[in-house]
Amino acid sequence: MKCTIHQAPTGNRLTDAYLFDFASVAHLYDGQNPTLESTYITRADKVVTRFDQAHRQQLVDALTVYSLQIGASAVQREAIAKLLDPRSVAVVTGQQAGLFTGPLYSISKALSAIGVAAEMERILSRPVVPVFWIASEDHDFGEVDHAYVIDRDDVVTRIRLQHHFDPHQMVYHASLAEGQVVSAIHEVNQLLPEAEYKTQLLHSLASAWQEGDSLAVWYARLLAQLLRNHPIVFLDPCLPALRRLAWPAFAHALQHVEDVQANLKQAYGEVVAAGFVPEVVRDPLHSTVFRVVNGRRYVLERADGGLRTRGHGEEKSISDWLAVGEQEPTAFSANVLLRPVVQDYLLPTLAYVGGPSEIAYHALARAVFHAHERSLPPLIMRQRMRIAVPSVWRAMTRWQIEFAQVREPADLVYTHALGDLANDIEACTEQEVAAIGQRLLDISTKYRELGPQVDMLVQRHAKREAELWAQLRRKLLHLAERRRGDDVRQLRRIERWFWTDGHEQERRLSPLNLWNELGCDWFGSLPVWGSVGQPGAVLEIVVD
Repeated sequence: MKCTIHQAPTGNRLTDAYLFDFASVAHLYDGQNPTLESTYITRADKVVTRFDQAHRQQLVDALTVYSLQIGASAVQREAIAKLLDPRSVAVVTGQQAGLFTGPLYSISKALSAIGVAAEMERILSRPVVPVFWIASEDHDFGEVDHAYVIDRDDVVTRIRLQHHFDPHQMVYHASLAEGQVVSAIHEVNQLLPEAEYKTQLLHSLASAWQEGDSLAVWYARLLAQLLRNHPIVFLDPCLPALRRLAWPAFAHALQHVEDVQANLKQAYGEVVAAGFVPEVVRDPLHSTVFRVVNGRRYVLERADGGLRTRGHGEEKSISDWLAVGEQEPTAFSANVLLRPVVQDYLLPTLAYVGGPSEIAYHALARAVFHAHERSLPPLIMRQRMRIAVPSVWRAMTRWQIEFAQVREPADLVYTHALGDLANDIEACTEQEVAAIGQRLLDISTKYRELGPQVDMLVQRHAKREAELWAQLRRKLLHLAERRRGDDVRQLRRIERWFWTDGHEQERRLSPLNLWNELGCDWFGSLPVWGSVGQPGAVLEIVVD
């Protein structure tokens, strides 16, 4: 395996300013410069004072039970125990629980947290634990119920988990039926090409699910298996023991709704004043807390001095809601801006590793941190990966295609296999269209005395002629592709491998193709990046 690293912007304007021009947006991020070692030294000294030994013991007990449930490896369970050390801190990352672990960037995030934690442990001379936060409280199944693969015909295909869950249903509370799981795995078997590790893959997918499991548990088991050689801790915030431990965050949010909203109004204004579009649409009635009823969550919104559930009709005074939470803390859930604060209550968070959107919305979450009398942690952009498997790399070598040529979408078929013929077809058809256009112009001029309808008729005919010639051009190019079929297939495979369905590989493609071809153990050999002084890192990996 070969790996080269370069730095590149993310395409998110606020995040790119944060990464490459921090001084210009420092006021939006509490001055937490992620490239300075001093940021982490100061942060570590501060956060450990918030956690007594009783809290740490309860945290470790809950995570240990969960680790056994998801089949975490010995090295992963050992990492949990490090959180008992009163000097230990955590580097946190996380992701929604997607089908078959979702897109590849779930693994990128985990590897980044692992690498950064190791680097911080060296710098700080204290235990630093990487933690993966499984966002199981989300209720938008449309974001997590599918996975993309490249099938045996090199076509990008979407596998979808068949379900009819209520739109308010939290992933954590939605148990899957055996038929749903079997059907999804059957699609994997039908779509993926035959390869060395296909049997292993199918067995692992099936054995990772047990009767009564939600998608979140299935996700956790698979991710723990892929990363079993790494000392990373998996955390589901909906576990009752952890929800009890985090209840003070929800209680504070309910007691200070007006402060939170005043802070958010200011934060949104500051982001706009700095020239950026806020990453999250503002909802001035949202308390940042959801009410959970029978596994479904509803916005808890401000109403006449109290709070009511939007779309459910339950209304209580704040003191009554607090009484509900004291008895049943699992009855509440956090929105996207409160979630990182809940994380800060649960874990001695040294830093958070996120993607472009997450870094951007933390400029808004800062308002919620301040309402809780806390400051943002430093934020680290996760490593991005671009992986060429052996078959793709061989094709790239044959056509002398470098990684630089696939960093943006490109028509490799046109530029490499059909360039000479395509150029000739383009030139010929353009020449004919121009000639016809001139003849039609001559007709329009000659017969203009017949009335204004002449120009209209000629323009309509010219448009139709252009469409017909464009259609002919497409058909000729299609015939050329068929004539050079093998070359076209190789080049289209490269295109689809790096730009899956028009999106970057790691943002669309699931790990299934890699697992099928390279095996589960291969994921343990992927490089981990931890250099916070190198923001915006992109790892380009060749599997030879």
